[in-house]
Amino acid sequence: MSTETTMSETPPTDDRPWWKATWPLHRHQWFQLGVSLVVVVAAFTLVGWLATDALAPNGLTRFDQDTAERFASGRTDLQTDLAHWGSTLAATHIKIIATAIFAVVATLAWKRWHEAVFLALTLIFEATAFIIISFIVGRARPDVERLLDSPVNSSFPSGHVAAATVYGALVVIVFWHTRNQWVRAFAVATVIAVIVAVAWSRMYQGMHFLSDVIAGVALGVVSLVVCLRILGPPTSSG
Repeated sequence: MSTETTMSETPPTDDRPWWKATWPLHRHQWFQLGVSLVVVVAAFTLVGWLATDALAPNGLTRFDQDTAERFASGRTDLQTDLAHWGSTLAATHIKIIATAIFAVVATLAWKRWHEAVFLALTLIFEATAFIIISFIVGRARPDVERLLDSPVNSSFPSGHVAAATVYGALVVIVFWHTRNQWVRAFAVATVIAVIVAVAWSRMYQGMHFLSDVIAGVALGVVSLVVCLRILGPPTSSG
């Protein structure tokens, strides 16, 4: 074998520091994210507009209102306190702080950007889609006494529930790094518990209909799938 052939088959080494050599997003992936965002926004906006506006009132909107009234009529002091804490799990400042902390820890632990970017990207994708969808659909919140004030008066989809679902990015990272079934099961159970707690809390507080919550879960799952498909798992080289 010639020296020229041997040299051409030897993979080049990257002497750059890890923070320069491990950035996982490239131009074509940004393009894919942009196209995916447009598609997701269009699909959820169409469904939300049809179900809650163009074809309303219908069986879904009537069931939504009946469910909201049942939640409001069954309130107790204890449940009100629990709902406050449950809703806080996906509050804007909490999800930003939690994501930042996990991102820093992941970056320092694995000396690469992949996990941190995946965490941040899913949150940004979901939040951007939620803001646009809720603005366009503009569904009014349930016609019951609401326990919270909000500068946003649009109900579809539930941003809190979508954000809670996006915590599933942590589960994906756990699956990347361990095959321990107990650890995996604990991660999945924890995220499911958070989603259920947030969903129940937001309906209890009169902030969202049941269909808003279901749409929030769907938006969170779609955001995770889109970002995972585009970014992919980390490679051995970061």
